[in-house]
Amino acid sequence: MASPLVESALEAIELDAFSKRISDLAPHDETLYGYLKRNATTIPISNVTAAGGVTRPSFRVPFRAQAGAAISQGTGNADSLGRGTGSKWAAFALSPVFYYSTCEISFLARISTEGAKRGLFNVQAQELKNTFTQATGGLEALLQGDGTGTLDQIPSTATITGTTGNVCTIVGLNNAFRFQDQQTVQYFSAVGSSPTLIGSFTVAYVDPVTQTITTDAAGWSAAAPVAGNYLVVNGSSAGVGASILGLDAWLVNSPTGSIGGLLRQNFGGRLSTPEIDLRGASITLSTGLRALTLLLRALGPQNQAAKNSVWYCGPDQAMQMAELYLNSIYSETSRNAGDVTPDVAKREWPKQYAGRPVLVGMNATPGELKLFTADVAYLGELLPLELYDFGGGITSAAVPDIVNGGYLTSTMFAYVTALNLAFSNVRAAVRVDNAAQPTI
Repeated sequence: MASPLVESALEAIELDAFSKRISDLAPHDETLYGYLKRNATTIPISNVTAAGGVTRPSFRVPFRAQAGAAISQGTGNADSLGRGTGSKWAAFALSPVFYYSTCEISFLARISTEGAKRGLFNVQAQELKNTFTQATGGLEALLQGDGTGTLDQIPSTATITGTTGNVCTIVGLNNAFRFQDQQTVQYFSAVGSSPTLIGSFTVAYVDPVTQTITTDAAGWSAAAPVAGNYLVVNGSSAGVGASILGLDAWLVNSPTGSIGGLLRQNFGGRLSTPEIDLRGASITLSTGLRALTLLLRALGPQNQAAKNSVWYCGPDQAMQMAELYLNSIYSETSRNAGDVTPDVAKREWPKQYAGRPVLVGMNATPGELKLFTADVAYLGELLPLELYDFGGGITSAAVPDIVNGGYLTSTMFAYVTALNLAFSNVRAAVRVDNAAQPTI
């Protein structure tokens, strides 16, 4: 019986067709980092200096801590003016922290995509862009932090599965957006003054929709993490000031603790950021005015630091702002005649709240809003984010084979930066904490 030529006989000579647009499924955001790079004062700084056995931070941010020459009453009839007093100044002291974002590409992967006839894109050129994106995204996450390098603390409601040597998951994080695919993460039982390391793991995939991170096949390096453990960026010791001093290091409502080398209790509340604790209630139309009242109480209406504030929050609070708008608009439109319900919803979140711009960042802590100004923010950079120079202007290098000697058939490049963040006036801000989160 004759055998017809079927499709399976010629699959080897069929042409493969590809879509020209390659989707990027990795989540990324750099809202806060981008805002600070554009609006904060950037200052070139040196590295930590040490001489005569004394280590000096290289980045100082001075401020007027106490006023003087207070008023007193007299008669003007040859009485005493009294002794005078004057202002007192102090300064925060910081040092730069180094961060790396490294990419390694095999020789075969590189040459197999060189030229228009070999691949849809040049993998080396594409990974240069992707690595820069990962670097800014990693910095964005750390700029939220308290200076220990903590990316999140596992909540009591989280579900943790898996053991060493298996794919593991943590479901129900506060904000999985702060983690990155293929990132090594340490977990500690305590951070700050007495950090206690338990183990580490490598993230395979991040899913901010379900607030889940999945490990690679190796799973946990030690005992599985538990609720209350701190998930910390690789390389940080998790001590006080061990990593970049982010918003939760500077904008703290507390009379105790330290910031930038200074004890808060020595400054009578001047190093404590005003706070509105909503205790689970939703923000309202008046919450913004409450924050303004606290800001003016802290600084006075003539203080320039009170002029150019922005709201920084996550999408949860942006949704709450939108709800305030939608509720007020619906009450007006519901009076209109007609049989069709009007579409009062807008395409995006509000751009302003209580008359001030709104900055919505995916890395922001849920249930919080922070009102602050970049006018008192400083980025001290020993090195801006750039390609690492291996020497002589070479930014790509061969990878040594530490097992067999010689070199591997791969090359690597890295983006590197050394920086820190400072606020010269932590009173020029207001925290709104424990706000209700809408169902998403």
